[in-house]
Amino acid sequence: MIPFVDLKHIHQPLLQAFQKVQDSCISQSDFVTGKMVSKFEEEFAAYCQTEYCIGVSSGTAALFLALKAIGIGQGDEVIVPSHTFVATAMAVSQCGATPIFTDVDADTWNISWQQIQPKISSNTKAIIAVHIYGNPVNMDDICTKAHQLNIVVIEDAAQAHGALYKNRKIGSLADMACFSFYPSKNLGALGEGGAVTTQNQQWAEKIYQLRDYGRSDKYKHEFVGYNLRLQGIQAGFLSVKLPYLDQWNEERRSTMHIYKNLLKDTTYQFQSIESECHSVYHLGVIQCENRQKTIERFTANEIGYGIHYPIPCHLQPAYLQNNSSSIPISENLANTAISLPLYVGMKENDIKKVCSVLQEI
Repeated sequence: MIPFVDLKHIHQPLLQAFQKVQDSCISQSDFVTGKMVSKFEEEFAAYCQTEYCIGVSSGTAALFLALKAIGIGQGDEVIVPSHTFVATAMAVSQCGATPIFTDVDADTWNISWQQIQPKISSNTKAIIAVHIYGNPVNMDDICTKAHQLNIVVIEDAAQAHGALYKNRKIGSLADMACFSFYPSKNLGALGEGGAVTTQNQQWAEKIYQLRDYGRSDKYKHEFVGYNLRLQGIQAGFLSVKLPYLDQWNEERRSTMHIYKNLLKDTTYQFQSIESECHSVYHLGVIQCENRQKTIERFTANEIGYGIHYPIPCHLQPAYLQNNSSSIPISENLANTAISLPLYVGMKENDIKKVCSVLQEI
């Protein structure tokens, strides 16, 4: 059997280091937003080439707190791509604001200014640009034009840890960036976790307080906040794994290079990566003419796969009442895209077997 994802290859060599983190966490009672969290925040800020990193409880919490820090609330609109995990939109809704869904580019599958501009209104306060599958968005174009309109730009970098755009790290390209450390991410915790990165001291300080009950002192609360803190043990695990991230990303690129080379003479369509972008391939996705047949053949050959995302955000039951217009490229991706097995430690023979089945189809 070829699994869709297998984390053992990453975790097995690090078991002793994980045990040391656990022992240290217990012996020092360093459980929530303590020394381990501060250490990881410094490390990840340096890695992302930003001044600040604020560890939080999840990627969704990161998006929510970033939006709250800039004052997003009732009556505001935030533009988001429909082709993304629904958490991107739900973070907007949790602020009391309205997500305005837009389509993506037919080749890169990313949001661009061409899709954004028609959706802008007097109520537009922010844009969330999702680096889908680890492929960087053309951030300079979006940021330049959005800032001319006093619109804040936030990177949803939940799938793009370590990706590069014009030799700059994802996480440092917009006003803020939000990361998820869900276990299957390129940099994943052994549970839930997330972070916000920014160069803006005011917003960073606001998020530090928002994640921890709005407090400025132990029992002094400046405003209504939340309990959305990163656990110390998860920060410790992330510190263990961070030095390996670039190496793991290179292995993912090598795997995708093999996939693309073996399937270059087929009709399968890969996500287009622009020349100034360096994807980290959180997922290896193709579009196929008959997805159901592909699923059946994969199942028969014991090959794992994923479907990301079968229902676009604008067609989710939670949002149907607000969005009736068609968003064709996202809808097409929902019906044709399939994610191939892709993980650190994947054997070349397994990659070739997957391609062999695809070639037969």
